[in-house]
Amino acid sequence: MGKNINPINRMNKFFSQEDFQLEVSMGREFIEGDLNVTLILYKVDIGNSTTDDLYGEARKDEINFFPPVEIRVVPIIDEPNNKAYNSNAGSGRYEESAQFKFGIYDKQLKELDVDISFGDYIAYPVSETKMVYYSVVDNHVKNFNNKHTIYGFKGAFRTITCAEINESEFRGV
Repeated sequence: MGKNINPINRMNKFFSQEDFQLEVSMGREFIEGDLNVTLILYKVDIGNSTTDDLYGEARKDEINFFPPVEIRVVPIIDEPNNKAYNSNAGSGRYEESAQFKFGIYDKQLKELDVDISFGDYIAYPVSETKMVYYSVVDNHVKNFNNKHTIYGFKGAFRTITCAEINESEFRGV
């Protein structure tokens, strides 16, 4: 990024950069200290992964990863949908996995020198013995909407959206 040409001072009378940093600090203390929910980010190393010439896709055994990174987040797990294969909703039911979302502060990612991209993998421990794997489907880099700013001052955190994957899809590192 280039040098900040126009400093953000639209709310300086009521909310300054120092206030913003205090809010981020308190939010991070709660999420990373008190809540302490840890995920594992498996960042895809696109440059060292083998892809086909036609679509630029890689098979699961051709994907390489950077070393895994632990990140502390706020997990948001929607309820799964219970659906039926037939119209009378009788037999032949299945449970469709819900999307998994999590909130994370931009500052944590900067400190870890990592970013989250489409196609990266996330491991979420749902119990002491089970890990569920997800693929990032929305990395939400445009976080300057009302929900992701602090009092409209500027963006501070993102909500990452993931889809559950079959364990056989992720071969790990």
